[in-house]
Amino acid sequence: MKKISPELVRDSIQFAMTLFCIWVGYRFYLFYQWMVGNSDIAVSKPGAVEGFLPISALLSLKQLFTKGIFDEVHPAGLTIFIAVLVISLLMRKGFCGYLCPVGFIHNLLNRIGRKVGGIVTVKGKVELALLIPKYIIMTSLLISVLFKMSGQELDAFIHSPYNFTAEARMMFFFIDISTTAALIVGTILLLGIFIPYFWCRFICPYGALLGLIAKASPLAIKRDENKCISCGKCNKACPGGIAVDIKTTVNSAECVGCTQCINACPVDGCLSVTDRLSRIKLPWYVIAVGSLSILLIYYAAAKYTNHWDSPYPLQMLRKYYMMM
Repeated sequence: MKKISPELVRDSIQFAMTLFCIWVGYRFYLFYQWMVGNSDIAVSKPGAVEGFLPISALLSLKQLFTKGIFDEVHPAGLTIFIAVLVISLLMRKGFCGYLCPVGFIHNLLNRIGRKVGGIVTVKGKVELALLIPKYIIMTSLLISVLFKMSGQELDAFIHSPYNFTAEARMMFFFIDISTTAALIVGTILLLGIFIPYFWCRFICPYGALLGLIAKASPLAIKRDENKCISCGKCNKACPGGIAVDIKTTVNSAECVGCTQCINACPVDGCLSVTDRLSRIKLPWYVIAVGSLSILLIYYAAAKYTNHWDSPYPLQMLRKYYMMM
């Protein structure tokens, strides 16, 4: 019986999650049209759309820790954000490796680049220089939200008309995208063809935060030096550009836990997902299954405890939408 490859599992989950995100975006569009009176068909707001608001969720997380208040404006967004943080702590950057639709897009772009033979390998000082910006952006956001923003300012923003309509503003960014924004997005996509996972590796501040958290994860890729034949195939397969063949333990902040290095390795048992605490080797699919399971568990718990749908009346939201 032919074994299921890590690449197939990753592609399937990423594809399914991307389709789900497209469906969520479409459902929210229909909801918005109904809310502003452009449609007579009543559509409920899909809570998952709030997952596209990580900055708002970061503000809500601070409110939860400082005041013990679970955000009621975007409760699903806060739930998803916490779930993603937990995934990173337990399953490395499983969100980036399996669940993020942007990762799927860059996966496709990378394949185009390999087919046209235009892949550019970024290493050394150039790689370091390109990695710095996302950490600068991440640090600036964390300092602004966690340290500079007062409790009064935090509460004012969370309950502001801007935050209430954040999903709609995000939607219109793509529907009515400006020329400048289109050029920036187009450039990033183009670079993604030639420089593997350009956005994920060098720009995304969300991924930067998850990568730092993932360094504390008990899971890591282990390399058996006695079995390694130094073929370099693991390096070529790694979306994070990590030199896997010279490490005994891959615990880089750029590792998304996709196990593509394991899939590419021609020597059975040379690379494996390992619990660093017990040193027990685990199935390669543990990160994929674990990441998806944690997300679903948090969703189910949020629905059961009424921390998924906002309790604010639709009339209030409609008023804010009409003010946009």
